[in-house]
Amino acid sequence: MDRSATVQDTDDLTRAFSQASRELRAAVIAADHAGAERASSRYIEAVQKLWEALPESERSVSPVPSKACELLAWAREMTLIQRNLAADQHAVLQKARLYHGDVMFAGGLQVKG
Repeated sequence: MDRSATVQDTDDLTRAFSQASRELRAAVIAADHAGAERASSRYIEAVQKLWEALPESERSVSPVPSKACELLAWAREMTLIQRNLAADQHAVLQKARLYHGDVMFAGGLQVKG
């Protein structure tokens, strides 16, 4: 295979890897769980394709494994933080409902207009 074609393929795969990384970060930050699931699948596929395209001699010095581990660890940590925040907010809403539920719902729904 032509060396320039291999370099071009690797460049395309590197761009796809970077794009998949950005999409995963965006979905996690947005707390878009379904989007993050899809983005993580695309990211894993991009990592696999890039890794398989790398010559054996470049794999030992490639930053791909450390970047992938770093991003996936960050995504996991952010997801756990978001889950804990949601649980805290749910607990606050439950307490508010218990303390104010009878007063808030006694009058029923009122629509002005």
